[in-house]
Amino acid sequence: MFGLFGKKKKVGKSEEEKRAEALPRTKKVQFEPMKISEAEALLEEDIRAVLEFVPVNYYATKNCYLLCTFFYEEDYSEIWMRFDYRVDDLPRGKSRMYQIDKVLMRDILRKFGVNINI
Repeated sequence: MFGLFGKKKKVGKSEEEKRAEALPRTKKVQFEPMKISEAEALLEEDIRAVLEFVPVNYYATKNCYLLCTFFYEEDYSEIWMRFDYRVDDLPRGKSRMYQIDKVLMRDILRKFGVNINI
């Protein structure tokens, strides 16, 4: 009877996700909502396309947004970023991990008024 509905299959994390999530620091910023497939297509073409994404204030648009999470070392020697499409603060899809350099992270954070010393 309990097997009637079947078990949900757990999808394991990629090596990139495990590596990134093991890093000691994280930072989150939000952008205007867009489909994950759109964002990934733009980033595959040019990783600096993220600089064209429109930043938003979480408190103003928390019903729907694109969350960018940075995972990084304290000295910025290794940085990964991932995008999550969120609706009412619940995840509705996520991108793959992207490894970036500290200059790109600095440029992204400047759009939000955050300066980091690199």
